[in-house]
Amino acid sequence: QVDNSSLTGESEPQTRSPECTHDSPLETRNIAFFSTMCLEGDKTPIAIEIEHFVDIIAGLAIFFGATFFVVAMVIGYPFLRAMVFFMAIVVAYVPEGLLATVTVWFGASREGW
Repeated sequence: QVDNSSLTGESEPQTRSPECTHDSPLETRNIAFFSTMCLEGDKTPIAIEIEHFVDIIAGLAIFFGATFFVVAMVIGYPFLRAMVFFMAIVVAYVPEGLLATVTVWFGASREGW
């Protein structure tokens, strides 16, 4: 299903299928337009892999942040300082260059590097 409300103003999602249902491109059910949003469907294999990678990175970030928070509290740091440690580690652990890395990797794989 796709949300065509940005183009047509329709509030209900429209069903799409891979089969050509009409000769006119405006009435067939196998076309989704550029500014429409896909509401249902399967993810691509790379989207599944990236989601899995992000889950792993987020889990590690929270684990290490919580570990340093507990260590800071045990050592005797104030709560606010320990919370700053936690937040700094979580933010620093997320790779900011993930999008650029994936883009370069796609370009390299297309060119056969």
